[in-house]
Amino acid sequence: MKEKGPLTTCIRQVLGGVSDAQLNKVKQYMKQFTAHSFADTATGAVLQDAVSSQGKMIRPRLVIMAGSFGKRYAEAEERLYKAAALIEMTHSASLIHDDIVDEAPLRRGKPSVQRRYGKSAAVYAGDFLMSRITYHLMQEGLMQSGMVLAKAVEAMCAGEITQALCRYRADVTLAEYLQNIYGKTVALFRAACRMGALESGCDESLIRRLENVGEALGYMFQMRDDLLDFLPVTEQIGKASHQDFREGIYTMPVLYACETPQGRKMLRPYMERSVQGCLTGQDIAEMERQVAALGGMERTWQAIREQQKKAERILADLPSHSASPQLLKLVRKLGCL
Repeated sequence: MKEKGPLTTCIRQVLGGVSDAQLNKVKQYMKQFTAHSFADTATGAVLQDAVSSQGKMIRPRLVIMAGSFGKRYAEAEERLYKAAALIEMTHSASLIHDDIVDEAPLRRGKPSVQRRYGKSAAVYAGDFLMSRITYHLMQEGLMQSGMVLAKAVEAMCAGEITQALCRYRADVTLAEYLQNIYGKTVALFRAACRMGALESGCDESLIRRLENVGEALGYMFQMRDDLLDFLPVTEQIGKASHQDFREGIYTMPVLYACETPQGRKMLRPYMERSVQGCLTGQDIAEMERQVAALGGMERTWQAIREQQKKAERILADLPSHSASPQLLKLVRKLGCL
């Protein structure tokens, strides 16, 4: 379950405030927390893939960076690494379950877990990860972080459910889209910042500001990912072109393009063909051209930049800290190509 591409490289660069040694500690805890007796089985292979992922690890980085603002950071460092490991395990489990539900053949340009190892092994591994997450939150005494993470997982489930209810609906609203991506992506970004700030002893005012930065980053991350589907760089991130549209999931560029009667009239035929499963490559190219002509892409960029401005305002108001410039770099990177 490796996530590769230009965005992975840039995040590693701009989040340089988290050292390789710190990330190695997180990975050690992930390995410890997922220890099992399933060697040489398909389920064991899935778990090994999850633990050995060399992806962006943006959520663990956010836990550590938010935690560095706390007055008890030095004494809480090991707890932060444990919390970071558990939030990354949660992310890994969610990707496995996403692939199962979507019956996805690929994940970031590579065969998905269920394609490589079978659906049963994927289900067992995802459930095993979630059970270990619960156990180690309790064992390590991460009670407050455990409640935060549990609410984030609840939001993730709700986001997937509401997105499923929106599939192939030509009348999906922007508010529904934002609700869906809050659960699918934003909630875990927000939780990462809150968990780090809680564990290191930040006061409630600072905790709320840091989790609001995480929220803005989560929205930017998902909106940017949806926008990249309409740009030539899509091939570089290993994502199937317009897979969401083909599956009846209409993202922000499409929804903005449909806000006018003319836009709805122009795009409705392609939505109907997505329901029927008969979209051609030419249909997709024409849909993409029309979304651009109707301003869907530009308005999505505007929405991303609004989240960028929000995050920048919060960061400017935070106490002076070495992590602030690194967070600002990430915000600005997500706000441009």
